[in-house]
Amino acid sequence: MIDTATATADLSLEDLRLSLAPHIAEAAAFDGWTEAAVNEAAAIAGVDAAAARFAFQSEAGQSAAMAMITAWTGSIDHAMAEALPAEHLAAMKIRERITALVTFRLDQIAGREEALRGALIEMAKPWNIPAATKLAWRSADARWRLAGDTATDYNHYTKRAIL
Repeated sequence: MIDTATATADLSLEDLRLSLAPHIAEAAAFDGWTEAAVNEAAAIAGVDAAAARFAFQSEAGQSAAMAMITAWTGSIDHAMAEALPAEHLAAMKIRERITALVTFRLDQIAGREEALRGALIEMAKPWNIPAATKLAWRSADARWRLAGDTATDYNHYTKRAIL
C-alpha cells in the first residue's frame, strides 16, 4: 500500500494499479467503476489523484472500468500468491489446493458484493467480453499454476475452463 503521494514516483503504473485496486473496489460499491472511485481510492491511499486517474485511463481495446476491474482481480491474485505460496500448497492434495485457492478468492470478495455486481455488469457489456474472458482465464490459470499444475495437453484447458 502507498502511504504518501511522493511514493508514487517510485512505482510502476502496474504497481500503482495493484496498490489502488482494493480501495477502488471499496469505492466502486458506491460510485461504480468510475473516475469518482479512482479519486476516492487515491484520497484513501494518499496518492496524487491525477496520477491515479492516469493509471486507470482508457487504453486501446480496454475501457477505464475494465482497467480497474483487471487491477482488482490482479491484486486478489497477487494477495493469493503471497498468502498461499506454492511451498505451502505442496503439502496438500490437489483438491485441497484448489479448494484453498478458491476459498481465498471468495474471502477476498466477501463484503464487496456490490462492487462485484457492478464489475460483472461492466464485464457483460458486449465490448468488454473479450477482455473479461481473458481476465477470467488469467485468474483461473494463476490458481492452477499455484496449485502446481504443469499440464500442457487437453487437461490444461479443461482445468482452467472448470474454474
